[in-house]
Amino acid sequence: MSACFACIALDNAKLVAALPSLARISGASPALQRWTVEASLVVYASLLLLGGSLSERFGARRVLLFGLWGFGWAALLGAFAGFGYPLIAARACSGAATACVTPATLATIKRAFDDRERPTAIAIWTASFSVGAAAGPVLSGLLITHGGLPALFLSNLPPIALCAWGSQRLVPSDPPRRDLRLDFRGAALCLSAAACGLFALLSGPAGGWFSLEVVSSAALAAGFTLSARAWLRRARQPLLDLSLFSQARFAKALLVIFLGYFAFSGVSFVVPQYLQVARAKAAFHSGLLTLPLASSMLVGTLFAPRLLRRMRADRALGFSLCFALFGASLLACASYGQSDLLLCGALFPFGAGSGSAFATATELTLGFVSQQRAATAAAVSESAFEFGGVFGIAVLSTLLDSGPLARANLLDRTPGALWAAAVALLLALLVALTLSRSALRATPSVCSDP
Repeated sequence: MSACFACIALDNAKLVAALPSLARISGASPALQRWTVEASLVVYASLLLLGGSLSERFGARRVLLFGLWGFGWAALLGAFAGFGYPLIAARACSGAATACVTPATLATIKRAFDDRERPTAIAIWTASFSVGAAAGPVLSGLLITHGGLPALFLSNLPPIALCAWGSQRLVPSDPPRRDLRLDFRGAALCLSAAACGLFALLSGPAGGWFSLEVVSSAALAAGFTLSARAWLRRARQPLLDLSLFSQARFAKALLVIFLGYFAFSGVSFVVPQYLQVARAKAAFHSGLLTLPLASSMLVGTLFAPRLLRRMRADRALGFSLCFALFGASLLACASYGQSDLLLCGALFPFGAGSGSAFATATELTLGFVSQQRAATAAAVSESAFEFGGVFGIAVLSTLLDSGPLARANLLDRTPGALWAAAVALLLALLVALTLSRSALRATPSVCSDP
């Protein structure tokens, strides 16, 4: 399960790190660059809930294998699409396929481990993201230099095939729930709302916030959101049970995930742009400089279960977010001085604190639900991650520029974008501090010793 999740992280990390080099070769506009990354994330985040329902309806292993093979075909399409709108379409297909993979992996973990073992299992699963994210920028530099865009995507095929073979052999089959109906209308409304909202956010800086296309897109996003809410309230078997959000602990944990990943994804997008465009670093050199981010995130996620055994979950979450906030503040300061050493040093606390916070918050959300609803809860949790990532990249990238990605432009605007990430982490910390002791007592799986 961890290897499957690492494949997704590796794919995203390689593309984000390679984006400045690909844009320089193709002359793509900043908006086109952002959509190349965001297309996969928007579709992925919007269809995760449907992916969770599919896992419950047909069984986690079947949906996992379907998603892995779809991910492989999307990588093959991306390899020969060329940079531009065909690549954006291929990335959207990739997002749809991976929306089946993640809920199935977390549902399998929920089923395979008891309450005492699950925090460690989730930490390892989360750490696999760090492994993929750490390898992505370094591999990206090598692949872009020697093989170009086709090599970037074809390199996904061997690990995907290995994960599919391992899942077929090792993951136990679970019985389908034939009584469960799939809410395709809810999925379509959620996808439409996310796409229209993101289009308005990305088009605002270039076209003007009060232009016709931005205002109409924002209005459509609001309309689709209200329609989705109304449909989910009256549907017999809705895509998302809105009553989950009436529980303060669950809703606050999701908000912490959203804000934390807003900061993490935004920084992961901004730093390669800063290094490769503003500082004129080669793609491989940039990948080496950002290696501390993912490697320290790996350390943080593996440390999270030990931290949870020594303190309450709200305190562990707050401590982790404080560490991440300290790193984000240092990172913003490092961008003023253009110091490679300070930048690398700042990435360590930022990555470690983020990794520990993500593992803790994920355990809080999964510990709330029954085993039968694990796939849906996993999809909700992962949706919070991905929507945070989508809006983090969109907001911080618009803070970087309102025109071409020129060197002087990025040097001036990078500190402001990084401070915005620090503000998001501060808000996440304030939310985490409001988690009540009584609500957390309802989750013995978080606080018990293995």
